[in-house]
Amino acid sequence: MPITYDDIKHRLQPPLDCSEIKDLRGRYFYNRLITNYEHTDFTGCVLFHCFPNGIPNALEINPALSEEYVTLKGVDLRGANLKGAALTEANLKGTNLEGADLEGANLIGANLFEATLEWANLEWANLEGANLEWANLEGANLEGADLQGAYLFEANLQETTLEWANLEDAYLEGAKYDKDTRLPHIITQEQLDSMFFVEDED
Repeated sequence: MPITYDDIKHRLQPPLDCSEIKDLRGRYFYNRLITNYEHTDFTGCVLFHCFPNGIPNALEINPALSEEYVTLKGVDLRGANLKGAALTEANLKGTNLEGADLEGANLIGANLFEATLEWANLEWANLEGANLEWANLEGANLEGADLQGAYLFEANLQETTLEWANLEDAYLEGAKYDKDTRLPHIITQEQLDSMFFVEDED
């Protein structure tokens, strides 16, 4: 059975950065990565399945064993069924999403730096402002996807379908494409000139 959105959604909460928080007495947090907490008062604070463990004066319930248990770090999402998933600003840096179904997913502002998205289905997905730097999108289907303002520096777009995609203000410097890449009708000459055409090895 492929991984579904329900399997991972509890790991999508942002880290709890306590660098400017002095008092968390009596608060409750679930499934959070906690950072910069050394000068924060956790007296009576309930931490359910959080990481790290051993925070002074906190009441820890079912503590997570490592960062991987509360984030998507190291999770293999190949072939995952994430159709329509709410992944706004999700940190998917370096994640393997090969063949995943992300049709209609909300990936606004998501970090997909160096992510593997070969043959993934991103049809009508919202990738507005997403970071796709060095992402591998070979063979991916981005038909109708919203890539407005997305950052695709040196992304691999060989054999990628981008028909009807919105590339307004998308940064495509060094993005690789080939004769099988299906670009949208609306793409500026400046964007096209900034891309790198990969010649057929035959």
